[in-house]
Amino acid sequence: MVYPNRNIEYRYLVVKAMHNYAEIQIRRAELSEVDAIKDILREAYKPIKKELSRMPGALKEGMDKIARHIQMGNQYVALIGNEIAGTMRIGMRGQVGVVSRMAVREKFRNRRIGTIMVEYADNLLDHQNATCIEIEVYGSIDYQADYYDRMGFSEVERKERAGEEIIVMRKDLCEEEEIPEEDEFRI
Repeated sequence: MVYPNRNIEYRYLVVKAMHNYAEIQIRRAELSEVDAIKDILREAYKPIKKELSRMPGALKEGMDKIARHIQMGNQYVALIGNEIAGTMRIGMRGQVGVVSRMAVREKFRNRRIGTIMVEYADNLLDHQNATCIEIEVYGSIDYQADYYDRMGFSEVERKERAGEEIIVMRKDLCEEEEIPEEDEFRI
């Protein structure tokens, strides 16, 4: 699948996007990358930690849990050259695709890497027949909800977890079909 006005091609569930600064490749993480993933999460969630009343769940995770997600095939990394620039977790909850633990190294931010990662997850989950994608963001971190809103996600629920407001955002993957007026199955 090739998107117009972008040099992004989805092949074998690997994204290669050409930009003037580097090539981005997204693939499943390997066990040898547990430390790098933990470092990226620590770096990305450090400023968020200051705005919350509790430690973000991503910072509480140990290496064993990250390794388990790598073994299950749910942990992905974005590479620029041979360097890991970002990470995310992608999974299915029934027919709902779930993206979590999205993080990009500070030195690689504002280069559309996060956008390419979300597009990759969108494509992957669409191929896994997900009906929609859900992502949770912190209610107190305005820019998170704004970012995913620009990516086509909509707020569907607000809930509280461990004293923090969580916003559940969703993006539908199924296009609604127009049912012709003369359809014999219409009510």
